[in-house]
Amino acid sequence: MSHDGSRRRLRRFVLLVLAAAAALSPAGAQTTGERSRASVRNARYCEIIPVVRDGIHLVATVYNTLGLNDCPAAVWDGITEEPLKQRFGAIKVMRNGPRYFLMDTITGEGSTAAGETIDVDGLSMTKRATINLSLTELGEGPYHERTINRETRYVFEAGKPVFVLVAPNGSRYAMQAYAQIVDKTLSYDDMPKLGTRLKLPQGWQYTVLVPDKDLVVGAQGKATVVQDELDNTYRKLN
Repeated sequence: MSHDGSRRRLRRFVLLVLAAAAALSPAGAQTTGERSRASVRNARYCEIIPVVRDGIHLVATVYNTLGLNDCPAAVWDGITEEPLKQRFGAIKVMRNGPRYFLMDTITGEGSTAAGETIDVDGLSMTKRATINLSLTELGEGPYHERTINRETRYVFEAGKPVFVLVAPNGSRYAMQAYAQIVDKTLSYDDMPKLGTRLKLPQGWQYTVLVPDKDLVVGAQGKATVVQDELDNTYRKLN
């Protein structure tokens, strides 16, 4: 496999593992029990993910803008990888975003503590998660499942569209966030007809579901996610 191909696999794998890894509590706060962020549909956020080698493992740390700012383009576009690699001693620093949530409320349970808030070239970001990754389990390409640890629940409100991938075996995956990474012009208005642009594998479908009651997608400790070729992320419906 080419070096570029390996980097793409690493990037896709890390982004799947850290999909929507934003902590739900405010920066610097620690909470016990249930915590929520409401009205996040089409909310814009960005992440940087330094990846550091530790023996046979990679350690990926996610910092994001959720709850701090909406990742203004003038600042985000000026952030480059090389200075950040030196800052974090990383083999790679991924710029993940801009992304936009597609659920209406994110709710989690248990205890969490957001980490330090740092300045990245004028953009405030908070440390949200650190994940150990094995070098032997780099991810597959688009439309392949990856199961990750996740305690959060997503609520898609009744009467609002949910954008869904359907696999040949009938499994359904609700889009949790769309990305302006591959297509920098992608917008919420593009979602209803996105299926005409995707290179769906044989037997896959893209559809729009409008639930007549709130659709709750619960992880119960595990969540199965896939991405399409535009780096949009979907979560399997239970």
